Amino acid sequence: MKNILIIGYSSRNIACSARGAGYNVYAIDAFCDRDLEYNTCKCHALMEEDIHEVDREEIVRIMDNFETDFDGVVLGSGFEKLEREIFDCPVLNNSVRQMRTVSDKKLFAEELQKLGIHHPETHVATNPPQINTPMILKPAMGGGGIFNKIVTSAGELEYQIDNLCKAGNFKPDELILQEVIHGTAASVSMISDGNQATTIAVNEQLIGIPWLTNMQFAYCGNITPMQTPHEKEMIEICKKLCKHFELKGSNGMDFIITEKGPVILEINARFQGSLDSVEIATGINLFQAHVDAFKGILPEKPKYQRWGGRTILYASEKPVTVSKQISEAFGKGHFADIPKSGYKAYPDEPVVSILSEGNSRSDVIGHMKEQAKMLHKIV
Repeated sequence: MKNILIIGYSSRNIACSARGAGYNVYAIDAFCDRDLEYNTCKCHALMEEDIHEVDREEIVRIMDNFETDFDGVVLGSGFEKLEREIFDCPVLNNSVRQMRTVSDKKLFAEELQKLGIHHPETHVATNPPQINTPMILKPAMGGGGIFNKIVTSAGELEYQIDNLCKAGNFKPDELILQEVIHGTAASVSMISDGNQATTIAVNEQLIGIPWLTNMQFAYCGNITPMQTPHEKEMIEICKKLCKHFELKGSNGMDFIITEKGPVILEINARFQGSLDSVEIATGINLFQAHVDAFKGILPEKPKYQRWGGRTILYASEKPVTVSKQISEAFGKGHFADIPKSGYKAYPDEPVVSILSEGNSRSDVIGHMKEQAKMLHKIV
């Protein structure tokens, strides 16, 4: 296996890992940031098209323009359910059937109930229970937390359903309503072969961080490792779910750690946003581990070598236009997902990622805060 095609909404981290493993990397991506271009033989930016309208014929056309025979395809976030019949090489992903089951939060909740695993009470938003306490309205699939809204009454629910359908191009029956679980956000990174699984890392999730975003529930990155007394229980749940759903490759499980213990929220049955922090902290190449898992080869559990972090800086009240000077400055620092000159991020859209490593969590979070503060002044 030599030539790899990666297709995803934001696939820079996967491409960097694949290149680090020695592959020739090609990418179809929403942005084709500077560092994605640098780490690929060729990449195609979907910003020129409406990404929600990209169909199989368009993907085939773009692949043909690469004029390359691919040995394998990896589908990232936003394209996990792309029809596999359009590829004439192995697709190193969980099946479309598996993705539908674990990605749809309503179906996933039903499976967890059968397994007796604690999970937030979940309802279809168009058939809600009586709202006696605050509940959270969110898309049934995807979203990264940016569309999540707290509702406290039937009237507010109706209002927010209308808002989300307009803002995210959703249909009402594509939204769910969940009980609010209070605690600390975490995730577990796994590599599995369809039967057995190896735990790679436990990660702290950064959600709605004020110095990175104005959005209360937006995913803002990770710090690895996360030290928690609930690690063993979380790992047991993850291994049980990897086996139950027969998951392969890199899979991540999101949790809320409450006073009573961990509560699983969802499975990301593809490469996760924690890829950077996990590789920094462990030294493992996740892409190669992912490929090997499809051959039935699992890695040993790696040891943490340091702390690693990645945060995403979002545009706040005003649009941010990246000048040539700013783009070049990003290229000289500890940044990733570096936009090209002329890129315009509207409020609540991502601008750039900050990477960090250190000997402690405080080292990592301190460095990322300093970088974010500097970036706010620049942009």
